[in-house]
Amino acid sequence: MTFLTDIATRLLHPAVQALLLGLLCLGLVLGRRPKAALAAAVVAVAWAWIAATPAFALALRGRLATPPQTAHPRADAIVVLGGGVLPVRDWARTRTRAGRGLALWREGRASWVLVSGSDQAKPLAEGYAISGIPANRLLIDGASDNTHENARDSASLLAAHDVRSILLVTSSIHMRRAAASFRRQGLDVWPEPVPEAYGAMAGAPAWLPRRDALTLSARCLREYVALWVYHQRDWI
Repeated sequence: MTFLTDIATRLLHPAVQALLLGLLCLGLVLGRRPKAALAAAVVAVAWAWIAATPAFALALRGRLATPPQTAHPRADAIVVLGGGVLPVRDWARTRTRAGRGLALWREGRASWVLVSGSDQAKPLAEGYAISGIPANRLLIDGASDNTHENARDSASLLAAHDVRSILLVTSSIHMRRAAASFRRQGLDVWPEPVPEAYGAMAGAPAWLPRRDALTLSARCLREYVALWVYHQRDWI
């Protein structure tokens, strides 16, 4: 399933889609269908161009991202989802998921910290231990491979410690699906979104392609599809 998910994720990238259209164009040329080949080529170039523009990427993000919260409640636990950039030295840097979770702990906003995700749970726990979070306050879900499993497995761990409310830390683009998944498990969720570092696009020419805009478009498109899939599977 992970292999198939990885393939599906790659196919959602606009650059891969444009490449596939280019291959279709080549096939049409070899099949002596020049008009259809030209149409495929135009669509490929146009889609790659549009998907790589700040205007398109920021529009996708604007309809998806969870804004920073104005309320600052206390909860039973802080849940930090893996998948972000791990700090190299400064674990207090709040523009990373790890740093945001550590800051919430140091503010006394919860009694427990749970790290979740097969890719990063262990290094997150190690970094938090070095940063001063006691081992008896750390919970580790190191088996979950996706957001649904993050929520399901974390909820089981949290229930064993009578945790009912959480401060959920993940990227702002991912927060809508993540928060809904944890609420589906019966938890009270306060989102603590970490903004993506795409500020340079705000002042860039809106319709000139940029690599970071293409990356953002790909991430947003994947998230929109994931939201649809989660609805269909009744995971949110």
